[in-house]
Amino acid sequence: MAQDFDQLTAGIGAAVSTILSTDLALLRGYSRAKARAIASFTVLLGEGYASGSISDEQMAQEMEELERMVVRFVRNIQALATTTIERLLRGIGDLLMAALRQVTGLPALRLAPATGMVWGVGPG
Repeated sequence: MAQDFDQLTAGIGAAVSTILSTDLALLRGYSRAKARAIASFTVLLGEGYASGSISDEQMAQEMEELERMVVRFVRNIQALATTTIERLLRGIGDLLMAALRQVTGLPALRLAPATGMVWGVGPG
């Protein structure tokens, strides 16, 4: 039983590492690109206003656009984080349900009635 425990623990760790490594690489690339775009827009906006080529009215409009850019960026980060959490839940759940299936012989188990999630335990 200790070997099963160790294998299950290692499997959970591997699932988490794999999912996080993949998702964090995507998130870092997205974040870096968007942060650069927002920073570039901010610098251009500031320089344009400081030089007088952007009026107060235009500056107000561009500030609204900057706010929209930042809100979209944060919402996209939130969506990516939510997706990562869901992938972690499913990945760990699949491992646990497979382990339970080995013991119980049940084809699939419902983790929590509140979530309504049923894990497929994969081939086997």
